[in-house]
Amino acid sequence: MKKKKGEATFEFLEKCNFPEVFLHCSKAPDSLSTQEQPDAQIGHIRAFYDGYGWQGSYFPCRNHLRTSAFDQEALDIYQCLVTQLNSLESLRRFCEKYPSAKAGKETYDFFMNGHTADYWIRFITRSNDYNLYLKAYTKGLYSRMGA
Repeated sequence: MKKKKGEATFEFLEKCNFPEVFLHCSKAPDSLSTQEQPDAQIGHIRAFYDGYGWQGSYFPCRNHLRTSAFDQEALDIYQCLVTQLNSLESLRRFCEKYPSAKAGKETYDFFMNGHTADYWIRFITRSNDYNLYLKAYTKGLYSRMGA
């Protein structure tokens, strides 16, 4: 799936090319979760398809990593996803085309390199569940920290 808007191009990857973000985790100061999160995680959007449209919410993780450029990019990606995958059935059909992205019985993982952040996109194709997670990780955090 690709979306062009100005100079932005979003392309799915079936394999994560930013595994270093998952190596360093700690309690996220702005998260509602008590579990440790990757230190590079900015936040995530969680959405479900209610039979009529997508209903999504943003959950912060580390607000000091958040920028207005990130906000716009994440919104563009989310809008692209829910526009092109405009029903649970279209989400299922899309995911079935990528068996190598299958992470569980009804779960598929994709990854995306944005301009301001890297993204882990999880699709869950069953009804009555959260069907889309768009998790965002800041780029270059470990190179800035000297790690």
